Amino acid sequence: MAQWPIPPNLHSTIEGGPVCFCKDHSIGSKDGRIPRYNDSHACVRCISALTEGRLALDIHEIEKKHRRRFLEFWSFVEIGTADECWPWHGPTHSRSRSTYFSMPRHWGGRQYSAQRCAVWFSWGDVGRLPIKAVCGNNDCCNPLHLRVKGVPHFFNHRHLHAIDLEFNSRKLMEDTQRFLETTRDKDPKRFEKIEKDNKIWIDFRMNASGPLDTKTLINANLIQNDEF
Repeated sequence: MAQWPIPPNLHSTIEGGPVCFCKDHSIGSKDGRIPRYNDSHACVRCISALTEGRLALDIHEIEKKHRRRFLEFWSFVEIGTADECWPWHGPTHSRSRSTYFSMPRHWGGRQYSAQRCAVWFSWGDVGRLPIKAVCGNNDCCNPLHLRVKGVPHFFNHRHLHAIDLEFNSRKLMEDTQRFLETTRDKDPKRFEKIEKDNKIWIDFRMNASGPLDTKTLINANLIQNDEF
């Protein structure tokens, strides 16, 4: 298997593993497996992209079989600007109030924190590497506010265009809106399952005619004024 640059604090052992979300990372694979770090299970190519500051919120960068899950996840995120926190409006555990999102069976069929999923669906598959929100908000899913321990981050949102990143939150909002509308019309049972996680938020999304600003959310009783 080809050797890839090893970021600091990652072990050097590489083995084959299941494909990640990124559609181009399985190119050249003869057995349907991709190089992964043995200890963290992180995709080697995703880590390489992360160290170069390459972020993608484009549905076309995601493997087709994962695109519906990608759009469903971001449908529960209050997507804002690069500087703002992006609060999670999806399911939370009743006791701890910690966030979670359920992944499909071929991805382990487990529940993962919303922040980990946000990293997977933007920066790439970092496996089990620890994630920290530098903004201090445990509900924030803004990829620019999330750091992966042990991996050098060269990104800075002031230089996004300089390092050729696509960070178009408006387009992501439009993609998730179309996903919700299409699912409601063509797959009502699936839409009902999505609604169960937070019907108030999904109803609000379906009736929103423009960007979701703080004043609108407060008026809709989706957030409290003292949160800001």
